[in-house]
Amino acid sequence: MNLDLKYGELSKDEDFVNKCENLKMNLIEVQKVLDQLLPLKAQYDKMSLPAQIELDLFLAFALNSLHWINLRIQGVDPTKHPIKEELQRIKATMLKWQEVKDRDKRPIVDIEAAKRFVRSGLYDPYRETAKPPNKKIIFKDDD
Repeated sequence: MNLDLKYGELSKDEDFVNKCENLKMNLIEVQKVLDQLLPLKAQYDKMSLPAQIELDLFLAFALNSLHWINLRIQGVDPTKHPIKEELQRIKATMLKWQEVKDRDKRPIVDIEAAKRFVRSGLYDPYRETAKPPNKKIIFKDDD
């Protein structure tokens, strides 16, 4: 890919040139990341399920974002294009995946300990009199 841009008369417009150079540098970075990740597709079947899901989500979001950028460069309004709904769907899926991953980090409730806490916190009417219910009372004869 030839990224040597010749601006001609537009080279006098520094704002335009800076934006184009910034876009070019960002596209080079994206290209490097994709060059590292796309060979992983050959080993896709050997990867763990969470790694497969994360790779799929990343690639789907990256490619749809690049399509969004392409539409913007061509002068098409991407907010009125179906790509907007696709990006929203991918973002929602990413949030669901994050919730699934965070499930492992949630604290685990010790059910037996919780039962003891509840049982000891319940009102016991015989606690104040110290007399257990249905207990025989033995009277002593002091003769």
